[in-house]
Amino acid sequence: MIYPEKSANETKRLDALAGYDILGTLPEKEYDDIAKLASIICDTSISLITFISEENEFRKSALGLPRTVSSRDQTFCAHAILTPLKFTVVPDARMDKRFEDNPLVIGNPGIIFYAGMPLVTSDGFALGMLCVIDHQPRHLSERQIEAMQSLSSQVVKLLELRKSVQLLKASQKKLEDYADQMKAFVHLASHDLKEPARMVNKFMIKLENDYASQLDEKAKRYIYFAADGAKRMTALIDDLLAYYTTEGLSEVKEHVDLESLLTEIVGLQSGVISEKDAIVIWEMLPVIIAPAMGMKLIFQNLISNALKYHAKDSQPKITVSFNQADSHWEFEVKDNGIGIEVQYQEDVFLLFKRLHSKNEYSGTGMGLATCKKIVGLLGGSIGVRANEEGGSIFIFTIEKC
Repeated sequence: MIYPEKSANETKRLDALAGYDILGTLPEKEYDDIAKLASIICDTSISLITFISEENEFRKSALGLPRTVSSRDQTFCAHAILTPLKFTVVPDARMDKRFEDNPLVIGNPGIIFYAGMPLVTSDGFALGMLCVIDHQPRHLSERQIEAMQSLSSQVVKLLELRKSVQLLKASQKKLEDYADQMKAFVHLASHDLKEPARMVNKFMIKLENDYASQLDEKAKRYIYFAADGAKRMTALIDDLLAYYTTEGLSEVKEHVDLESLLTEIVGLQSGVISEKDAIVIWEMLPVIIAPAMGMKLIFQNLISNALKYHAKDSQPKITVSFNQADSHWEFEVKDNGIGIEVQYQEDVFLLFKRLHSKNEYSGTGMGLATCKKIVGLLGGSIGVRANEEGGSIFIFTIEKC
């Protein structure tokens, strides 16, 4: 018996094999089906899909033989992978010096005929074999050999698909871990940062109230700047928390009466609405199945923006309407505000994107980004176009449940 040699690129070959994480895995129907087809096409009693490790032959699929691990030194496949581009045929192992006294030939299972095609990756590494075996001398036709070559390509495609799925799962796990870390950070930041901001604001107010008679206009202006900065920091932290805690919203579905929801939002904004003498109207809105909190955040942000960016010397008017398709709900929030120039109509949905300075309009630049994120989680999209009467029309869709 002649022991199989190691390939010239054995270390790289083994590294490539390890990258597919196939050794020691359980049987899979896709591989078993290919092995069965090989046996049927070649009319043999045994067919295998094997992978050759440093010391052993691992049988991923085995028809007609036990699915065991064999010593590499005794296997036919360890010889066959040394010629990655060649279809190997051993018509009668008893007449081949490599195998004439091989225990697998002279003993159980009594291999006489062997034929196989290496499983070669796109990088040229032969990882194992698709082979057929019989207990009597055999020959294969050209059509049978061509079929075996095609089947071996299918095995390699299964391997590549397996690797892609594993990489995707690993990437998904990293993203999930990152998202969890971000959530933990945001919650921690919301507590650790809001408290100092609250204290700054509290003591600035106390300083101004208790020492008003001793402060000149310059000192009062400094106090205002400090208090205003603390308020803006608190608003930013709240918006960050809202943005990074939206992932789970799509999982909680319930019946949402949008009429009641809009009434609640208008109630929350009643101070601003009264101050600006604004009008918020809507047609008869439906009851839908959706996450109530998600819908509330969307409408609340859009109405709040419409109230904030109103045109000077005009009465703010906000109209909410809807349409429905077979698979989606579509909603419009129309205002008569300052509008958004065409070149910025996509940018406004970016995180922290502001088109105006804080001195002109307050805000953190996260409201529309949060809307876009929630809408995406609900299987929809959001955009904006100019209102012909002046202002903007925000259109968003969500998938029907």
